[in-house]
Amino acid sequence: MTFSQRNILLNHFFFLSYLALLLVAAPDLKHTLFFTGLPVATYVIAVYLSYGFIYLLPSLVITKVAHRILNWRQHGHDLSPGAAGVLYAIAIALTAGSLIFLFIDASIFKIFGFHINGFVWNLVTTPGGIESMGSDRVTVLLFVSAILGLILTQMLLLWGVYYISTQRRFGWILQPRKRYRYLLLLFFLFAAGERVIYGVSNLQGYSPVLISSQAFPGYIPFTFGSLARKFGAKSHSGNEVNLKLGKGALNYPISHLEIQPPERPMNIVWLVAESWRWDMLDPEITPATWRFAQRSHLFRKHYSGGNSTRMGMFSMFYGLYGPYWFDFLNARRGPVLMDVLRQQNYQMSMYTSAKFTYPEFDKTIFASIERDLLHENDEGPGWQRDRNNVSDLLNFIRQRDQTRPFMTFMFFESPHARYYFPEDSILREDYLKDFNYVTMDLDQDVQSIKNRYINSCHHLDSQFARILGFLEKEDLLQKTIVIITGDHGEEFMEKGRWGHGSSFVEEQIRVPLILWIPGTGQDQTDQMTSHLDIAPTILARLGVNNPPADYSLGHDLLSGQPRIFTVVSDWSRICYVDSRYKKSIPLKAAGAFKNELSTQNDAAVQNDGPFIKTHQKELIELMHALKRFKRPV
Repeated sequence: MTFSQRNILLNHFFFLSYLALLLVAAPDLKHTLFFTGLPVATYVIAVYLSYGFIYLLPSLVITKVAHRILNWRQHGHDLSPGAAGVLYAIAIALTAGSLIFLFIDASIFKIFGFHINGFVWNLVTTPGGIESMGSDRVTVLLFVSAILGLILTQMLLLWGVYYISTQRRFGWILQPRKRYRYLLLLFFLFAAGERVIYGVSNLQGYSPVLISSQAFPGYIPFTFGSLARKFGAKSHSGNEVNLKLGKGALNYPISHLEIQPPERPMNIVWLVAESWRWDMLDPEITPATWRFAQRSHLFRKHYSGGNSTRMGMFSMFYGLYGPYWFDFLNARRGPVLMDVLRQQNYQMSMYTSAKFTYPEFDKTIFASIERDLLHENDEGPGWQRDRNNVSDLLNFIRQRDQTRPFMTFMFFESPHARYYFPEDSILREDYLKDFNYVTMDLDQDVQSIKNRYINSCHHLDSQFARILGFLEKEDLLQKTIVIITGDHGEEFMEKGRWGHGSSFVEEQIRVPLILWIPGTGQDQTDQMTSHLDIAPTILARLGVNNPPADYSLGHDLLSGQPRIFTVVSDWSRICYVDSRYKKSIPLKAAGAFKNELSTQNDAAVQNDGPFIKTHQKELIELMHALKRFKRPV
């Protein structure tokens, strides 16, 4: 057999392997079937067909390169039986590996709702891991049999192609043809088509396409927002976008809410400070807030649901893990909490010294709130914006309809880098006066930068004091739930980083939580609590009788139920946190290289095998929770 003939034989084999791979990947299509419409169908088919080729492409390239190398070593002569055997073994091993990977990925996605990564592989290959998922020996045997069946399939495909091609009456099979060039052209058309459809859908906020993309392992989104804006195109991804279809991938809440509204509904004042970490609640730095905390419920070991604003805010309003953010953003679905407040005729007014559009809280947390109730103030530095917003918030309360309960929210910017404060809030004189990101030296300036932060937190306290003093003066405190917390923490090189969003160390994820609920007394607790628990606590006071598990992954903070572990998220990872350990778990390729284990106090642990083995129950529970509020398929 000449080099050209064997090359054609391999082309036939890879085409049949491509068809086999499409069959293995077919379960991924189930996760898109609840959407209808030509754009979605076109997009799904284009991704399915083009990514089928992409998944097989590494095997094809390596095999073709091996063929050329082996042919070169034979000086252009026909391959020896040994060399041909090596070539065919490479082709079978690589294509079977591709099929096995997709088969395992489809199985994991069916169970947990996310694709295979290093953590999942570690978990299922650790002794006892598969059993901890509820699998028995029969299940394992069937799973292994399926994998062996895929290997056997590839062996039979190659043998079949080879056998047929050696029969004289089928000799035409090894004759040169251009049909695969046409198939390659189709691949490029499909690939380009799905890129365009996704880009337009992203620009317009068309959630069925955006959600469908999540069904395909290794999918790389393509957007051209910057290019579109350059040519004057505007995004249409606002609140009006196809809510009915957008909700299709979510099963939230799981059950219809049974609500018995309280006879005397309480007002709600919800105050969140940017980057306010737990040790800044201090009698010297924040004296007014400290005094209020002593007469409230104070949670001293409280964790945000994220190390950045997006995930931290999402977790406190929804009571869900951060990765759900993307589903709710695509669906433009607000939290149950806001639904109930609207149903109970609360008058609302929301304030931020940042933006409601970034992160996209106008499309998630406040998606159901009228835009004219979302107030942004961008005049002056962060401390000035905070002061102006507090004035507006107090005016809203003064001018409210006193026959209805009210809910108001404010996001404070003072403690955000570059840490804003006026001269009358200086507590630490030795602070960095000229805060320039280019010229500062973290090694040399970090303490003076932290002093800026302390001064900004001192100013924050003065604004909390204005609100708390007003509520007390107007005799509203006994009729109002007050929540005071931070969206996430802030690190000053204590663990090697500055700022937030880079790791899950205590300084970046622990925040204060002060909860004032009239008639419930006061206490302080050092038990672990989480932003995940805030929404269930408030909804219980709004008369929701359902168990929190129907709409959240948290529990009522006043129920006495202990928290065994919590989960903190960033853009591409989640972090399991309990009283002893922290384990970061990559959910996307971007997080795969940050798979770390540490003690709860952030000391590195080199060997994660014992942890995986002893925490399988909790990790499986966590993984199921990531899919609990997705529509079953």
